[in-house]
Amino acid sequence: MWIRGFVAAAGALLFALNASAAAQPANGVPLRIIVPYAAGGLADITARLMSEHLTPRLGQTVIVENRPGANGSIGTAVVAGAKPDGNTLGLVVSSHAFGKALMPDLPFDPIKDFEPVTQATRTATVLVATPGLPADDIETLIAYVKQRPGELAFASPGNGSNMHIFAEQLVEMTGLDMLHIPYKGSAAAHLDLIAGRTQIVFDTFGAVEQHLAAGRLKLLAAGGDTRLPKYPEVRTLAEQGLPGIHAESWGAFIAPAGTPKERIDQLHRELTAVLQSPEIRRRLEDAGATVVAGSPQELAELMAKEEKKYGELIRRLNIQLN
Repeated sequence: MWIRGFVAAAGALLFALNASAAAQPANGVPLRIIVPYAAGGLADITARLMSEHLTPRLGQTVIVENRPGANGSIGTAVVAGAKPDGNTLGLVVSSHAFGKALMPDLPFDPIKDFEPVTQATRTATVLVATPGLPADDIETLIAYVKQRPGELAFASPGNGSNMHIFAEQLVEMTGLDMLHIPYKGSAAAHLDLIAGRTQIVFDTFGAVEQHLAAGRLKLLAAGGDTRLPKYPEVRTLAEQGLPGIHAESWGAFIAPAGTPKERIDQLHRELTAVLQSPEIRRRLEDAGATVVAGSPQELAELMAKEEKKYGELIRRLNIQLN
């Protein structure tokens, strides 16, 4: 009896070792996390936090490469063109899903050319205004802007960014006539907003929190499903009569299409384990994000849904990435 048990156990162990070996990358080859945005943003912070903890878990060096430009398409093209051996990941944000609508000549398909691994984070987005604007909510904002058609402007941290798209959706739904002023990043947009050269902007709560605390900007609405814990008195867009705008950003890990399922499963398992650790959860919350750590299927459904929703909006309004 003990011999049969030993043989069965040995067989099970051999199967497990073979399965593990199939999921492991070639010895000495690092895992690259491509961040298609500039250093210092939430995606970059997330990638670097993950790399620190993934290296010992995978037994593989993990390196982060920033490849910014063209609304994330330059770095994401690197991921799409990488060998599907499980040694390349991309960390993209929500604007990835509607990239094809903005750039019809995009050299990759945002959905078909990638394997979803996990939605890492969800980020609260807010609508803020220059402090001198005589409006404290959506109703008074609409009334003030409608009295000045074409005279006022909304900023964005970049043409074609998700924050730009959220603002265009707001303008369309409320019938406002406002100019769009794109900037190269949030910091530049905030400077002009604080100075009153623009009037409103959508951005992540983490990006504007210090300005709100100092009174340099004021909060008009929370963009997601719930109010902000630090500003519970400020209503969401839905509570203020705009349920059609769901202004939340997210960060997600994707791999090149064709990456073996065993490796996707392994990366998903290790990534979500790190994301769910108390230290990483706390550090990401401090940066303004909420950990999701969802399944590949959930990420696939999210990207498909947002590609359809925002793609239709972009084409209807003829928004182009110049």
